[in-house]
Amino acid sequence: MKIVKLFLLAFVVLFTLTASAQAGPKIAMGLGVAAVPDYEGSDDMEAAPLLYLDVEWDNYMSIDVLGNKAKVNLLPNPVFKAGIIAEYIAERDDPDNRQVELLPDVDSSFMMGGFVGFEKNKWDGSLEAMGDASSSNDGAIVRANLGYAYAINNDLKTRFGVFSTWADDDYMESYFGVDAAGSAASGLRTYEAESGIKDAGLNLTVNYTPWQNWGVMGLVTLKKMLGDAEDSPVVDDVGSDTQAVVGIIVTYRF
Repeated sequence: MKIVKLFLLAFVVLFTLTASAQAGPKIAMGLGVAAVPDYEGSDDMEAAPLLYLDVEWDNYMSIDVLGNKAKVNLLPNPVFKAGIIAEYIAERDDPDNRQVELLPDVDSSFMMGGFVGFEKNKWDGSLEAMGDASSSNDGAIVRANLGYAYAINNDLKTRFGVFSTWADDDYMESYFGVDAAGSAASGLRTYEAESGIKDAGLNLTVNYTPWQNWGVMGLVTLKKMLGDAEDSPVVDDVGSDTQAVVGIIVTYRF
């Protein structure tokens, strides 16, 4: 695992040195807030900070951060993209639901991996693969994304996307399984969650930039839990198989 981290760090350093040799990048950044599920599968919501960073060089290499996800494109190509991706999953240690609270805690996870994708005309797509780099859930996920961007005018731009996520046994069992000890403590039925497609959903991003530097970004994501995730007692019995994220960010472009 240490070797993998050093390998990925080397790529980031290489990217930084390469990009720094190019003309100054286009930079946009922002800060906002979102309403997110208390845990994946919860029917309770909580507030969470939203970070936004978009850095793009003239050679098409880029850094993108939105919320709990970060992506570094290392491929200097106008159409095809490839690079490093990371995603932070918050710990499940104090959920509002009393029964889920009595289950064993799940530590925060730092998922890391790679992606390949494309951007052509108004379309974009990507395939992401990530594994747990923090030895928390010890799992892996693969996610497919497809999006379409549409500019209503120069100040108002939108993107509509669809996605679906597959997860392995370790990931599914960490977040959706209930063992005998957890069942005895919480009163939830025992449940073994196995690998499979865990969700599918859609998202909408709206960028409104009527001012020279300042703007506002709105985000909406809706997803449906599927397979063993949907049937888990933390979702089916005391949660919800429909998950939503709604956020707003104030942005500044240099």
